[in-house]
Amino acid sequence: MNTAQEKYLHWLNSKALSKEDKEQLKKMSQEEILDAFSKNLEFGTGGMRGIMGMGTNRMNAFVVKKATYGFGLYLLEHHKNAKNRGVVIAHDNRLNSDLFCSIAAKTLATLGIKAFVFDRLRPTPELSFAVRYLNAIGGIVITASHNPKEYNGYKIYNQEGCQLILEESNKVLDKINQIEDELSIETQENHDLIVTLDKTVDDAYEQMVLSTRYRKELDLSDLKVVYSPQHGTGYVPVMNVLKRSHVQVIPVESQAFPSSTFENTLSPNPEEKNAYVAAIEVAKQNHAHLIITTDPDCDRVGVVILDENENPIYLTGNQTGSLLIDYILKAKKEENSLSANSIIYNTIVTSPLGQKIANSYGVQCKQTLTGFKYIGTEIEKAMLHHGPDFIMGYEESYGYLLNPNVRDKDGVQSVLIICEMASYYQKQGYTLFDVFQHLQEKFQFHVESQYSYETKGLEGAQRMIQFMEKLRNEKETSMNHEPLAYQEDYLTLTRTYANQTTEKLDYEASNVLRYVFEDHSFIAIRPSGTEPKCKFYFAFCGKTLEEAQKRHDQFKSFILGKI
Repeated sequence: MNTAQEKYLHWLNSKALSKEDKEQLKKMSQEEILDAFSKNLEFGTGGMRGIMGMGTNRMNAFVVKKATYGFGLYLLEHHKNAKNRGVVIAHDNRLNSDLFCSIAAKTLATLGIKAFVFDRLRPTPELSFAVRYLNAIGGIVITASHNPKEYNGYKIYNQEGCQLILEESNKVLDKINQIEDELSIETQENHDLIVTLDKTVDDAYEQMVLSTRYRKELDLSDLKVVYSPQHGTGYVPVMNVLKRSHVQVIPVESQAFPSSTFENTLSPNPEEKNAYVAAIEVAKQNHAHLIITTDPDCDRVGVVILDENENPIYLTGNQTGSLLIDYILKAKKEENSLSANSIIYNTIVTSPLGQKIANSYGVQCKQTLTGFKYIGTEIEKAMLHHGPDFIMGYEESYGYLLNPNVRDKDGVQSVLIICEMASYYQKQGYTLFDVFQHLQEKFQFHVESQYSYETKGLEGAQRMIQFMEKLRNEKETSMNHEPLAYQEDYLTLTRTYANQTTEKLDYEASNVLRYVFEDHSFIAIRPSGTEPKCKFYFAFCGKTLEEAQKRHDQFKSFILGKI
């Protein structure tokens, strides 16, 4: 079965498919058949994620079963005690998430591996916590994060509660690829090996989040916050944690219940302004100080502040991350708990502002590739070597981790500490935007943005490959008449300086190009690992906001003009 048409006909004639499944197949056009069966759904930086439907390149029960069977075979081969330690499985609010969760549990049980499942949806960070808390051998979460409702996804975790890095995932993929026919996998009911978790894990997770507070004596009862879970998993844990911390929290009721159709939000993605429309109205009605939203699987957090005229100020992930760094390091310095060997992790596409703030406190900042699994892996390395001391990990894409009992970005932790930070500054007469302005004045003004160039089908993917090859071969020493400090190619793991000398980069190979200027401003380009798009990151600084914005706009126009 080498061609898409052959695979399609095999599915159409298989006894494993229901009548409804086959009806979906019959309605496909030739173009849809080619896209759905030309390849297998791939693991990227955020796991396996795709549009739901029939086909090897779609999210469906057979693809989930195959991935889980391969993961199970990997665990059995590499961990002698895999069967007893078991795998924790969680899911979000999306269509078929509960079904895929059940299929994953039954598949593992068929292999003799214990499966721990929650009784209902749970946030992704709680899955990471639960793997560690239960001493499980791994984890699975069914989620497509902030993607549109047509998508679902599948992420796997190791025994540290961290998403698999390339070395691990390649071994899993070897096992998956050995399964020639995903339709031939049979599973059986095995209730003895499928264990439904009780409230113990929830209580332990929430207690861990509450223990993350930096100024535990600070009274948060004067802070009024509007919160939206975007129809997702965050409502119960976030509301519990904020209420137990005495925050005046007002939920966006229309978005507070789980829904696979996201009917009452214009976007479930905190990176988009449409995600806040309903919350802003609720905030104005209640004269709230702060608006916070989490994405459907509650690992990302977005923040909006209303100014004195009730106009919204949207904080980016870079801005919130910079504020958290300064707040946390200030708090630890005041209580003399900031060690000389402290570290903050971010990624190669994160604003340079965070590193400048960290360095001003004598704290090192290490960059990883995009994908929180790399930050989680660095935390584990530091723990094994008794240092450096973890302070925080964050990405520009609205993800933060403060307590290393979780090894993925954690929206519940982040919401609580953002509220603590806002209350602390509110007592001094400042909003978070005021504080950010002070940071800009101290460390220069920074302007960042991300642009996604979307592609469609095989032709679009090929066009992106050619575009990256063209840029890779140009070896720029300057860009738009401004000299570069160096250019980084993460596929060849090479940094090339302006004088053409080179050095090797200590990373996994990844299809990313980054152009860095003398003042640490940069442009980064990477095809997405989970979506049909190429992402461009622009980060520029200047002595004034106008100067930073002008540089940003000029270089953005210059590089996008090359597409």
